[in-house]
Amino acid sequence: MVSRIDKNKKQRLDVAKEEYINRTKVVSKRVLIVLIGFIIILVIIYGICRYVGTSGLVVKEYSLTYENLPDNFYGLKIIQISDLNYNKNTTDIKKVTKLVKKINSIRPDIIVFTGDLIYGKPSNNEISALEKEFNKLEATIGKYAVSGEDDVNSHVVLNNAGFIDLDNSYDLIYKDNYNPILIVGFDSDNSNIEKAFDYFSEENSQQDIFTIALMHKPDIIDRVLNYHHVDLAMAGHSLNGLIRFPKVGGLFTYNGAKKYYDCYYKIGQTDLYISGGIGMREYPYRLFNHPSINFYRLK
Repeated sequence: MVSRIDKNKKQRLDVAKEEYINRTKVVSKRVLIVLIGFIIILVIIYGICRYVGTSGLVVKEYSLTYENLPDNFYGLKIIQISDLNYNKNTTDIKKVTKLVKKINSIRPDIIVFTGDLIYGKPSNNEISALEKEFNKLEATIGKYAVSGEDDVNSHVVLNNAGFIDLDNSYDLIYKDNYNPILIVGFDSDNSNIEKAFDYFSEENSQQDIFTIALMHKPDIIDRVLNYHHVDLAMAGHSLNGLIRFPKVGGLFTYNGAKKYYDCYYKIGQTDLYISGGIGMREYPYRLFNHPSINFYRLK
Protein backbone atom coordinates (compact mmCIF):
# COMPACT_ATOMS: atom_id res chain seq x y z
CA MET A 1 0.00 0.00 0.00
CA VAL A 2 1.34 3.41 -1.07
CA SER A 3 1.66 5.88 1.76
CA ARG A 4 0.27 9.43 1.49
CA ILE A 5 3.79 10.86 1.61
CA ASP A 6 4.93 8.72 -1.34
CA LYS A 7 1.75 9.58 -3.22
CA ASN A 8 2.29 13.34 -2.77
CA LYS A 9 5.93 12.99 -3.74
CA LYS A 10 4.94 11.20 -6.94
CA GLN A 11 2.38 13.92 -7.74
CA ARG A 12 5.00 16.64 -7.23
CA LEU A 13 7.40 14.77 -9.54
CA ASP A 14 4.70 14.40 -12.20
CA VAL A 15 3.87 18.13 -12.01
CA ALA A 16 7.56 19.07 -12.20
CA LYS A 17 8.05 16.74 -15.15
CA GLU A 18 5.06 18.23 -16.96
CA GLU A 19 6.31 21.78 -16.30
CA TYR A 20 9.76 20.82 -17.60
CA ILE A 21 8.26 19.35 -20.77
CA ASN A 22 6.13 22.47 -21.31
CA ARG A 23 9.13 24.78 -20.78
CA THR A 24 11.18 22.68 -23.19
CA LYS A 25 8.44 22.93 -25.81
CA VAL A 26 8.27 26.72 -25.40
CA VAL A 27 12.06 27.08 -25.65
CA SER A 28 12.22 24.75 -28.66
CA LYS A 29 9.46 26.72 -30.37
CA ARG A 30 11.29 30.00 -29.74
CA VAL A 31 14.58 28.57 -31.00
CA LEU A 32 12.83 27.29 -34.12
CA ILE A 33 11.24 30.71 -34.75
CA VAL A 34 14.62 32.43 -34.32
CA LEU A 35 16.28 29.88 -36.61
CA ILE A 36 13.61 30.32 -39.30
CA GLY A 37 13.90 34.10 -38.98
CA PHE A 38 17.68 33.89 -39.31
CA ILE A 39 17.38 31.73 -42.42
CA ILE A 40 14.86 34.18 -43.94
CA ILE A 41 17.23 37.09 -43.25
CA LEU A 42 20.11 35.20 -44.89
CA VAL A 43 17.96 34.45 -47.94
CA ILE A 44 16.95 38.12 -48.20
CA ILE A 45 20.57 39.29 -47.85
CA TYR A 46 21.65 36.75 -50.47
CA GLY A 47 18.95 37.95 -52.84
CA ILE A 48 19.93 41.59 -52.34
CA CYS A 49 23.64 40.87 -52.84
CA ARG A 50 23.15 38.55 -55.80
CA TYR A 51 20.43 40.34 -57.75
CA VAL A 52 19.70 43.84 -56.41
CA GLY A 53 23.28 44.87 -55.61
CA THR A 54 24.58 43.70 -59.00
CA SER A 55 21.93 45.56 -61.01
CA GLY A 56 21.70 49.10 -62.29
CA LEU A 57 24.51 51.51 -63.12
CA VAL A 58 25.81 54.35 -60.96
CA VAL A 59 27.70 57.29 -62.49
CA LYS A 60 30.15 58.63 -59.91
CA GLU A 61 30.88 62.21 -60.92
CA TYR A 62 33.98 64.11 -59.78
CA SER A 63 34.83 67.75 -60.45
CA LEU A 64 38.62 68.20 -60.28
CA THR A 65 40.57 71.46 -60.32
CA TYR A 66 44.28 71.63 -61.25
CA GLU A 67 46.43 74.74 -61.49
CA ASN A 68 48.71 73.17 -64.11
CA LEU A 69 45.92 72.00 -66.43
CA PRO A 70 46.24 73.91 -69.75
CA ASP A 71 43.38 76.35 -70.34
CA ASN A 72 42.36 74.58 -73.55
CA PHE A 73 41.48 71.48 -71.48
CA TYR A 74 39.17 73.36 -69.11
CA GLY A 75 35.95 71.35 -68.86
CA LEU A 76 37.53 68.14 -70.21
CA LYS A 77 35.19 65.18 -69.66
CA ILE A 78 36.69 61.75 -69.00
CA ILE A 79 34.77 58.50 -68.50
CA GLN A 80 36.52 55.60 -66.78
CA ILE A 81 35.27 52.04 -67.35
CA SER A 82 36.83 49.19 -65.41
CA ASP A 83 36.41 45.51 -64.62
CA LEU A 84 33.59 44.76 -67.00
CA ASN A 85 34.32 41.05 -66.47
CA TYR A 86 32.01 40.24 -69.35
CA ASN A 87 30.24 36.88 -69.05
CA LYS A 88 26.69 35.66 -69.45
CA ASN A 89 26.19 35.03 -65.72
CA THR A 90 26.81 38.54 -64.40
CA THR A 91 27.52 41.05 -67.18
CA ASP A 92 25.66 40.05 -70.31
CA ILE A 93 25.30 41.92 -73.59
CA LYS A 94 22.11 43.70 -72.45
CA LYS A 95 24.04 45.37 -69.64
CA VAL A 96 26.83 46.31 -72.04
CA THR A 97 24.33 47.90 -74.43
CA LYS A 98 22.87 50.01 -71.61
CA LEU A 99 26.39 50.94 -70.49
CA VAL A 100 27.35 52.16 -73.97
CA LYS A 101 24.18 54.22 -74.32
CA LYS A 102 24.72 55.82 -70.91
CA ILE A 103 28.34 56.74 -71.69
CA ASN A 104 27.48 58.19 -75.09
CA SER A 105 24.72 60.30 -73.52
CA ILE A 106 27.42 62.04 -71.42
CA ARG A 107 29.41 62.87 -74.59
CA PRO A 108 32.88 62.36 -73.10
CA ASP A 109 36.05 63.77 -74.61
CA ILE A 110 38.11 60.78 -73.47
CA ILE A 111 37.15 57.24 -72.50
CA VAL A 112 39.62 55.11 -70.55
CA PHE A 113 39.39 51.41 -69.74
CA THR A 114 41.44 50.19 -66.77
CA GLY A 115 41.47 46.44 -67.21
CA ASP A 116 39.61 43.13 -67.03
CA LEU A 117 37.30 43.19 -70.01
CA ILE A 118 36.33 39.51 -70.08
CA TYR A 119 35.99 36.87 -67.37
CA GLY A 120 35.75 33.18 -68.14
CA LYS A 121 35.32 31.85 -71.68
CA PRO A 122 32.42 33.49 -73.53
CA SER A 123 31.54 32.10 -76.94
CA ASN A 124 32.81 33.63 -80.18
CA ASN A 125 29.34 35.07 -80.81
CA GLU A 126 29.36 36.73 -77.40
CA ILE A 127 32.80 38.20 -78.03
CA SER A 128 31.65 39.54 -81.41
CA ALA A 129 28.61 41.13 -79.77
CA LEU A 130 30.82 42.75 -77.13
CA GLU A 131 33.19 44.13 -79.76
CA LYS A 132 30.25 45.50 -81.75
CA GLU A 133 28.90 47.37 -78.71
CA PHE A 134 32.30 48.76 -77.68
CA ASN A 135 32.72 50.03 -81.24
CA LYS A 136 29.74 52.29 -80.57
CA LEU A 137 31.51 54.13 -77.73
CA GLU A 138 32.09 57.72 -78.80
CA ALA A 139 34.80 60.08 -77.53
CA THR A 140 35.65 63.40 -79.16
CA ILE A 141 39.40 63.06 -78.47
CA GLY A 142 40.24 59.40 -77.98
CA LYS A 143 39.87 56.05 -76.20
CA TYR A 144 42.67 54.45 -74.17
CA ALA A 145 43.08 51.13 -72.37
CA VAL A 146 45.43 49.21 -70.10
CA SER A 147 45.16 45.49 -69.49
CA GLY A 148 44.21 43.52 -66.40
CA GLU A 149 45.28 40.06 -65.33
CA ASP A 150 42.30 38.53 -67.17
CA ASP A 151 42.90 40.38 -70.44
CA VAL A 152 45.03 37.81 -72.28
CA ASN A 153 42.52 37.60 -75.13
CA SER A 154 40.95 41.05 -74.82
CA HIS A 155 43.46 43.19 -76.72
CA VAL A 156 41.95 42.33 -80.10
CA VAL A 157 38.48 43.38 -78.96
CA LEU A 158 39.71 46.69 -77.54
CA ASN A 159 41.94 47.46 -80.53
CA ASN A 160 39.12 46.71 -82.98
CA ALA A 161 36.88 48.97 -80.89
CA GLY A 162 39.29 51.87 -81.40
CA PHE A 163 41.06 51.85 -78.03
CA ILE A 164 44.75 52.78 -77.96
CA ASP A 165 46.80 50.24 -75.99
CA LEU A 166 48.74 52.11 -73.30
CA ASP A 167 50.42 49.15 -71.59
CA ASN A 168 53.80 50.54 -70.48
CA SER A 169 53.57 53.40 -72.97
CA TYR A 170 52.32 56.97 -73.31
CA ASP A 171 50.54 59.38 -75.61
CA LEU A 172 50.30 63.14 -75.91
CA ILE A 173 46.73 64.42 -76.00
CA TYR A 174 46.02 67.61 -77.90
CA LYS A 175 42.91 69.77 -77.88
CA ASP A 176 42.50 72.67 -80.28
CA ASN A 177 46.21 72.27 -81.21
CA TYR A 178 47.43 74.03 -78.08
CA ASN A 179 49.46 72.75 -75.12
CA PRO A 180 49.08 68.96 -74.72
CA ILE A 181 48.64 66.80 -71.66
CA LEU A 182 50.33 63.45 -71.12
CA ILE A 183 48.63 60.11 -70.53
CA VAL A 184 50.67 57.07 -69.44
CA GLY A 185 49.65 53.48 -68.78
CA PHE A 186 50.90 50.34 -67.05
CA ASP A 187 50.01 46.69 -67.58
CA SER A 188 48.81 44.51 -64.71
CA ASP A 189 52.21 42.79 -64.44
CA ASN A 190 53.91 46.13 -63.67
CA SER A 191 56.64 44.82 -65.92
CA ASN A 192 58.12 48.03 -67.30
CA ILE A 193 56.98 51.11 -65.41
CA GLU A 194 59.99 53.15 -66.49
CA LYS A 195 59.19 52.70 -70.18
CA ALA A 196 55.84 54.45 -69.75
CA PHE A 197 57.72 57.60 -68.75
CA ASP A 198 60.00 57.64 -71.83
CA TYR A 199 58.44 60.97 -72.78
CA PHE A 200 60.45 62.73 -70.07
CA SER A 201 63.73 61.58 -71.59
CA GLU A 202 62.93 63.30 -74.88
CA GLU A 203 64.79 66.50 -75.73
CA ASN A 204 61.73 68.76 -76.00
CA SER A 205 59.68 67.25 -73.16
CA GLN A 206 57.84 69.43 -70.66
CA GLN A 207 58.88 68.22 -67.23
CA ASP A 208 55.87 69.84 -65.56
CA ILE A 209 53.28 68.65 -68.09
CA PHE A 210 49.87 67.69 -66.68
CA THR A 211 49.96 63.88 -66.42
CA ILE A 212 47.23 61.24 -66.22
CA ALA A 213 48.19 57.66 -65.31
CA LEU A 214 46.14 54.54 -66.02
CA MET A 215 46.73 51.28 -64.17
CA HIS A 216 44.75 48.19 -63.36
CA LYS A 217 46.13 47.35 -59.92
CA PRO A 218 46.14 50.42 -57.66
CA ASP A 219 48.89 49.24 -55.31
CA ILE A 220 51.53 49.99 -57.95
CA ILE A 221 50.92 53.73 -57.54
CA ASP A 222 53.72 53.99 -54.96
CA ARG A 223 56.22 52.51 -57.44
CA VAL A 224 54.90 54.72 -60.23
CA LEU A 225 55.40 57.87 -58.18
CA ASN A 226 59.01 56.86 -57.52
CA TYR A 227 59.64 57.45 -61.22
CA HIS A 228 57.74 60.65 -61.84
CA HIS A 229 54.97 62.88 -60.55
CA VAL A 230 51.41 62.14 -61.69
CA ASP A 231 48.52 64.56 -61.26
CA LEU A 232 45.60 62.19 -61.75
CA ALA A 233 45.77 58.39 -61.47
CA MET A 234 42.94 55.98 -62.31
CA ALA A 235 42.82 52.30 -61.37
CA GLY A 236 40.43 49.37 -61.07
CA HIS A 237 40.79 45.76 -59.90
CA SER A 238 39.62 46.23 -56.29
CA LEU A 239 35.90 46.51 -57.10
CA ASN A 240 35.96 48.75 -53.99
CA GLY A 241 35.64 45.64 -51.82
CA LEU A 242 32.44 44.26 -53.43
CA ILE A 243 30.47 44.07 -50.15
CA ARG A 244 30.54 47.49 -48.50
CA PHE A 245 29.10 48.87 -45.28
CA PRO A 246 28.87 52.52 -44.21
CA LYS A 247 31.91 53.64 -42.16
CA VAL A 248 33.41 50.15 -42.59
CA GLY A 249 34.22 50.06 -46.29
CA GLY A 250 34.77 47.01 -48.47
CA LEU A 251 35.08 43.52 -47.03
CA PHE A 252 37.02 41.80 -49.84
CA THR A 253 40.50 42.71 -51.03
CA TYR A 254 42.59 41.29 -53.86
CA ASN A 255 46.29 40.99 -54.48
CA GLY A 256 47.35 44.23 -56.08
CA ALA A 257 44.66 46.14 -54.18
CA LYS A 258 45.49 45.43 -50.55
CA LYS A 259 46.70 48.92 -49.65
CA TYR A 260 44.52 50.95 -51.99
CA TYR A 261 41.03 49.59 -52.62
CA ASP A 262 38.57 52.35 -51.71
CA CYS A 263 37.15 54.96 -54.08
CA TYR A 264 39.71 57.73 -53.53
CA TYR A 265 43.13 58.44 -52.01
CA LYS A 266 45.31 61.54 -51.89
CA ILE A 267 48.95 60.53 -52.16
CA GLY A 268 51.17 63.58 -51.88
CA GLN A 269 49.98 65.80 -54.75
CA THR A 270 48.44 62.90 -56.67
CA ASP A 271 44.73 62.09 -56.83
CA LEU A 272 44.13 58.33 -57.06
CA TYR A 273 40.62 57.24 -58.06
CA ILE A 274 39.68 53.56 -58.07
CA SER A 275 36.63 52.45 -60.01
CA GLY A 276 34.18 50.06 -58.38
CA GLY A 277 33.80 48.39 -61.76
CA ILE A 278 30.88 46.90 -63.64
CA GLY A 279 31.05 43.12 -63.23
CA MET A 280 32.26 40.55 -60.74
CA ARG A 281 34.70 37.66 -60.76
CA GLU A 282 34.47 34.54 -58.59
CA TYR A 283 32.04 36.19 -56.14
CA PRO A 284 28.97 37.43 -58.06
CA TYR A 285 27.71 39.60 -55.20
CA ARG A 286 27.58 43.31 -54.39
CA LEU A 287 26.15 45.26 -51.46
CA PHE A 288 25.99 49.06 -51.16
CA ASN A 289 28.27 49.02 -54.19
CA HIS A 290 26.30 48.97 -57.45
CA PRO A 291 28.09 48.59 -60.80
CA SER A 292 29.55 52.00 -61.64
CA ILE A 293 31.60 54.15 -63.96
CA ASN A 294 33.60 57.23 -63.01
CA PHE A 295 32.95 60.56 -64.69
CA TYR A 296 35.62 63.25 -64.27
CA ARG A 297 35.26 66.94 -65.16
CA LEU A 298 38.64 68.69 -65.21
CA LYS A 299 39.01 72.39 -64.52
